[in-house]
Amino acid sequence: MNRTKLTPLDAAFVQLESPGVPMHVAGLMIFEPPAKGGADFVRTLVSDWRKETRIAAPWNQKLESPSRWQLAPCLKTCQDPDLEYHLRHLVLPKPGGQVELGQLVARLHSQPMDMRKLLWECYVIEGLAENRFAIYMKFHHSIVDGISASVLLMKGLSDSAKDRKTSPFWIQTAPEKPFQPASFKMPSVPAMLGAANNVLKLFGRSDSLTTLRSAPRTPLNGPIGAQRRFATQNFDMTRLKATAKTAGVSLNDVVLCLVGGTLRKYLQGITALPTESLTAAVPMSLRAEGDLSPGNSVGMIYSIIGTNVADPVLRLKKISQATNVAKQQVLGLEPEMRVPYSIASFAPAIARMLTGVSGKKKPMFNAVVSNVPGGRDDKYLRGARLLHCYPANIVFPGMATSFTCYSHAGTLNVGITACRDTVPSMQKLALGMEEALCELEHGLGLEAHANPRSLDVVEAAL
Repeated sequence: MNRTKLTPLDAAFVQLESPGVPMHVAGLMIFEPPAKGGADFVRTLVSDWRKETRIAAPWNQKLESPSRWQLAPCLKTCQDPDLEYHLRHLVLPKPGGQVELGQLVARLHSQPMDMRKLLWECYVIEGLAENRFAIYMKFHHSIVDGISASVLLMKGLSDSAKDRKTSPFWIQTAPEKPFQPASFKMPSVPAMLGAANNVLKLFGRSDSLTTLRSAPRTPLNGPIGAQRRFATQNFDMTRLKATAKTAGVSLNDVVLCLVGGTLRKYLQGITALPTESLTAAVPMSLRAEGDLSPGNSVGMIYSIIGTNVADPVLRLKKISQATNVAKQQVLGLEPEMRVPYSIASFAPAIARMLTGVSGKKKPMFNAVVSNVPGGRDDKYLRGARLLHCYPANIVFPGMATSFTCYSHAGTLNVGITACRDTVPSMQKLALGMEEALCELEHGLGLEAHANPRSLDVVEAAL
């Protein structure tokens, strides 16, 4: 039996697991069936997958002990998966729209995983409009971060529409860590002092640096319930890139501006908009070049999202300034100290969750905004084209809303996860992102191209 000890960051997601705050992430993939797929296409797919007995790492790994109360969780290998449990086939009443699919995914995402079993679940969902179908794939956060989860999903798809023999996801072997010659050297004293000084800055107040004391109190940052809501939005990448280029900022800055715009409008609607800007924790990959292996390798930077600024162009400018300062906090360090600094910047939030004080004190940040890079080319599952891949993230006490983006084939897909009790009008956030982009384009003198898909959520938002 192979035995693998989890890293401290991976282990933290096991230790944080609880019935009310499950620590899993997921991807919702929407597929367009092949022209000659037939009425039984999805049923045949599920039947074939259930006959498959092969399984590769990390799909074949589960915890040695399912308890969260352990200092050093370990994984063990299981070669006899219960696919009756891990692979489910669900059918929505036809024609299932975005609202119905979102409600189903919200319920699936609310359910904690059985920590005694393999750390993934796959739900194949048919009954969508235009004969489309979906796959909702759930992973425990202890075995994947955003990049490694997207790699596992994309490895299970084909580059060719003519490939009608695509094997199940769990047959595909995950990439291993690239070999790196041992070159460890003890950091110099000035390098360690510089990193320690930058960590200390995060606990203070600054006019330019967004710190862990910058976030105001909002209704989004108290205790949360066990149930989730889930909404989706998507944008043409050419629109976002044109906006970023015109403004002279990064695409990530534009995404933060859209989040700031929709949260500003949402909080105004419930008369709860604070005078200070909300802040966001922005995950930053710490992976070495070419490292696509399973597990977590992320740190955090923090930025304002301009909710206290009415002008969308000025909001974007202030966000860009804040993210540049935050990045310099990391890039200004010696290379060997960037990973320790980034981990230290995330540690206070983990410590709050472990001690149970999250949601009871002033928040360290108000939301999480993550952007996972994807591929530019189309992907297929037995000839069915992947249209969208929406990420579903975790929320926890003190942080009831999470925005996660994934780019695929020229589209930025946004998954918004929230506490059901804290955010009762979830679709307003999705619709508000489109409105924020149109306002930003107008302010920059660009021709606004409203996304027709946003009209789908109007009825649910009212």
